[in-house]
Amino acid sequence: MVVVGEVPSEVEGVRSGKVWFRCVKCRQVFLVDLDALGKQQEAAARKIELKDCTEYLPTKTYQIGEAIFHNEWSDVGKVKAKEKTSSGGQAIVVSFEKLGERRLIENFKIEEVTSSPNAVQSVTPEISNLPQSEVI
Repeated sequence: MVVVGEVPSEVEGVRSGKVWFRCVKCRQVFLVDLDALGKQQEAAARKIELKDCTEYLPTKTYQIGEAIFHNEWSDVGKVKAKEKTSSGGQAIVVSFEKLGERRLIENFKIEEVTSSPNAVQSVTPEISNLPQSEVI
């Protein structure tokens, strides 16, 4: 990128913060607001506080921009995007502070198919159905 010129300010003696750049390969010209770009970089560089995070669980759903904490990795990150998996499930792309970008499952439903093809039941066993030797 090569600087082509600066946009003149409406106020005398004050910089506008907007600069024209030209790509040396394709020769396309772009107007870049350096002030807005600086604010975006500052916001991205801010540390994510643990108290502001939601604990990650595959069964929950998350919003883009939401801060999450992954308990097993002891890392915090922000949800950058949402995707569909090849099996039709849902995934989120999270940018973690230590691990970088990772894809995680969201809205995961745990179900078990019983002997009849139309019946579905939960995998979680009830304590009352367990033999007394297995109850703690």
